[in-house]
Amino acid sequence: MSLGDRTVMVVEDHQFQRLTMLQILANLGAGEILEAADGEGALELVDGGQVPDVVLCDLDMPGIDGVAFLRELVARGVAADVVIVSGLEGDRLAAAEAETRAAGVLLRGTIVKPLTARRLLSVLS
Repeated sequence: MSLGDRTVMVVEDHQFQRLTMLQILANLGAGEILEAADGEGALELVDGGQVPDVVLCDLDMPGIDGVAFLRELVARGVAADVVIVSGLEGDRLAAAEAETRAAGVLLRGTIVKPLTARRLLSVLS
């Protein structure tokens, strides 16, 4: 399935980062693009019937952080491909990756910010 046939959700609390991700996805020809500024907003979209095929998710967000949000997706039966897009590095990032995998998240990969089209395509291909 190509990116153009997929619904992609961006979950990012920083507006500039979120807008950049949305622009990259639009330039790549992504199908439907959903956005949320935090985990709570993303779960509201899912609960309202907007279920993503791909999720680009930050980890360090207020309220429900990225790992907790991804656990909630799994609990709701959402089997989306997940790409973590985070400014975290080293042991903290590795621990978050391990925790998401242990929760049953379909983690396709991790991109250390800033996100670029090339990095995203390499993770999704």
